[in-house]
Amino acid sequence: MKRIKMLGVSAVAVTALSGLMASSAMAGAIGIIKDPTGVVPVGTLITAASTNLTTVTAAGNLECEHNVLPSTLTVNSAAKDKSTSTEEKAFGNYLGIEGACKTSAAGPALIETKNFPWPMEFTTKGVATVKGTKKVGFTSTFLALEGPNNKCTFEASKILSTFPVGAAGSPVPVVFTTTNQVFKLNKKAPGTAPICPPEGKLSGNWTVTDANGVITDEL
Repeated sequence: MKRIKMLGVSAVAVTALSGLMASSAMAGAIGIIKDPTGVVPVGTLITAASTNLTTVTAAGNLECEHNVLPSTLTVNSAAKDKSTSTEEKAFGNYLGIEGACKTSAAGPALIETKNFPWPMEFTTKGVATVKGTKKVGFTSTFLALEGPNNKCTFEASKILSTFPVGAAGSPVPVVFTTTNQVFKLNKKAPGTAPICPPEGKLSGNWTVTDANGVITDEL
């Protein structure tokens, strides 16, 4: 009888330990996005903004003073948090021209981003992925070149960035770092200019906020 009781107690202990381990593993797989008011609810507009995004090409660099990527949060507190963007704005005031970005080879350029919506995914490994509808794309129109062949359209299957992940109870600000993400020239795009290089490499940093302030994350 004592043996049966001991086995019963052992079974209960093992079950409880297994449950605790499973609970701990699950907790470690959850990424929680917060702002200064608490956990960010699904449906909230979050915005990634950059002031140093640069596309490096063999024909020169493309630099915009501002890149703004708003997206609507669709999943929070999961192993893979998600949002969806329907626009991305790239603009500056190069040479006093409203909206114009700087290029080192062809002067001022206007940027149009394409192929929305862009689904976005953030994992507990600190990797952010942006995809387009088919591809992420943008077109540069060079104001110093005579049209209609004064554009370069670049595309990528996705953009990968990294960001720090805070430990449970120790949230850290979400800052995406994009490093040398390759965009290929779409030679068949309308208005492609002869000066367009075959590819460009995108790099820069993005801070993430919502209406309440800085976005943070933790496991």
